[in-house]
Formats: sequence, structure tokens, C-alpha cells
Amino acid sequence: MTVTKKHLMEVDLIKGLAIISVVLVHCLPYNDAFMTLRMFTFSMALLIFMLLMGRNMYASFEKHNYMENGFHALSYLKNRLVRFLYPFIPVFVISIILGLLTNQDLYFGLYTLVGYLPLPGPGNYFVTVLLQFIIIFPLLYLAYKRYPRLTLIATFVISLLFELISPYISALNADAYIYYANILRYLFVITLGLWVLEAFEPTKRIRSNLESFIVLIGLVVGVIYMVAFGIFHWEVPFFNTFWGTEYPTLGSYVVIVAFYPLVLYMLAYRILPSNSENKIIKFIAYVGKASYHVFLVQILFFAVFYNPYATISQSGLFDPVTSGIISIVVSLAVTLPLGALFYKYEYVFDNILDRLFRIKKDDSDLTSGRSLKKQN
Repeated sequence: MTVTKKHLMEVDLIKGLAIISVVLVHCLPYNDAFMTLRMFTFSMALLIFMLLMGRNMYASFEKHNYMENGFHALSYLKNRLVRFLYPFIPVFVISIILGLLTNQDLYFGLYTLVGYLPLPGPGNYFVTVLLQFIIIFPLLYLAYKRYPRLTLIATFVISLLFELISPYISALNADAYIYYANILRYLFVITLGLWVLEAFEPTKRIRSNLESFIVLIGLVVGVIYMVAFGIFHWEVPFFNTFWGTEYPTLGSYVVIVAFYPLVLYMLAYRILPSNSENKIIKFIAYVGKASYHVFLVQILFFAVFYNPYATISQSGLFDPVTSGIISIVVSLAVTLPLGALFYKYEYVFDNILDRLFRIKKDDSDLTSGRSLKKQN
């Protein structure tokens, strides 16, 4: 099995486009006219990030040989949790300040322990999923290394069973956050990230006719479902409907549409450049490297300005199209530069936290694999 180990611009560009899509999802209106387009485009950003989590951590394990000479679980958890927490802690503090300044209620409770911010915003559940991912990935890696096809089948069954059983579990029905922040919903998509790294990326082709056939069938099923749901508002019987018709790709349908974001990733990987001196392309790639930081910044931005489109359109000064354009421009102009600056100067916060906790990070990122040595 051959696994690509070098840093790839294509992956950074895909991450950059995905995090831009996340911002667009949160700043544009929710209406029937826009929903079908949203399903096939921007809403896939979440699932692409889930796939990338599996892909990038798999590459990191292969590169650093984490499982050779015994797996040092405590060292792994310390390094990964610190890599996750160092950007999160200043955002946590800033969320408290923003909540106080804007006179909003602050949350401090059980969910705080799993990454729920005092002033939560759209997408906060992804932080909780990341924590679970850090914990379970070594087991997923071992299972996939030994039994790749069986692991893919098993994770598909687990994700499907979770969706079928969840309507009958009182805890999941009592609080939607427990449901949609549960990593079992995304487990199959994450495992597809492991598969795509070693079965597609080395040659930019699917390695066997059988796997090509399975991907094609999965793609057809996903597209048929999205068309049926987006146009005819058909829902899957027996599945949870927390999100209903408002946000289908984040509802109970992840496992059904899983091959669609996989194919989007494979197409983007083939089309996007490996090198470029174009300033726009380089900026998008840099935003991709900073995607976790941009994501945290956009949580805060939308926690304060929850629906910028609605605010602008309700002012009565602009028509719907102009309101949408202004919402996009303002949201991207705030979140992308601030997230990129946060990424660039994170070492300032790192130095402070290092002095407080005397903990050093390892040299690989949770999602991008960038060097974490302090910048001078």
C-alpha cells in the first residue's frame, strides 16, 4: 500500500474552499429556492472536512509511524489535545467577553467539557466531534490497517444503525446537540478519508473496478436522494428529523449521501493545482491551512451576528440579491482575514499557555500537518 506523505497544495485548496463554504452556509438565507443548490454545494463542506480529518490523520500516522514499537497512548492524547486546545482556549475567553459586551446569556455546564463555547455559534458541534475523533482514531487506524474493507463495511453499518436507533433513544431526542455532535453519524465518512488517501490519491484513479462500481452506486443513491429531498421534500422513514427540511445534509442523512462529498473531493484533487504563484490561489491555500482557526473565528462572528442576511434585508435598504451579496462580502471579509491572522500569530498565545501549563506541542497539526515549532 502506497500512501502520499508530502504536503499537498491540492488538499490545502480543498480545505480553503470548504471553510469558505462553511461561512457561506451560515451567512446566506434558508429558503426553498436556495435549498437544493445549498445541498449540492456549500452544505457538503462539513462532510468534506470529516473526510479530511480521516485522510490527514491517517497520513500523519503513516508519516510518523505512531504504531511502531508500541503505541504511546498518553503521549498521543496529550499532543493532539494540546494541538486542539491551544487555539480553542483564547477563543473560549473571547466568547465570554463578546457575550458580556453584547448582553447575551453565557453557557457554562456539562457541554463546556466537550467544547461548547460560553457564547456558542453555528457549527459549534464540530468542536465536540473533533474531541471524539482524537480519542477514537487510533482504534480506527488499527482496524483499517488490518482489515480495510471490513472496517469500511463496519463503519457504514454503525453509522446507519445509529440513525435508525437514535429516534428511540431518549437522551438523543431530549437534546438535539447530543445527536448531531455524535461522531457515530460521521464515522463512515471519516473512514472514507482513510480509503481515499491510499486507494485514490497516489495515482488519482480508483484502484479497482469493484471499488469504482461501489463508489458509482453510492454516488447515484446519494444524488437521487438529494434530488428527491430537495425538490419533493421526501424524508427517510424511521430516521431522526431534528433538522427536518431546513438542513438535510446535517440531519439524519449523512450516511446516505456519503459518496457524494467523496466524489467532490476526488474531482477537486484531480483538478486543483499542485503549485501556483497566483495570489488568489495562494490565499485560498493559506486559508485552508488556517481552516481550524477560521472555523473558530466564524463561530464567534455568527454568535454575535447570527443571521447577517436577515439583518441587512430587514433594514429595507436593499433588495434580496443585494442583501445576499453584502452579507457574503462582510462575512468573508471579517472571518477569513481574522482566521488567517489568528493562525499566523497563534504562537503568541502558545507561548503564554506554554508558560502557564509547561506543555509542548508535537510537530504535526491535527488537520493540516503544518509545523508547530514556534515562530521567531
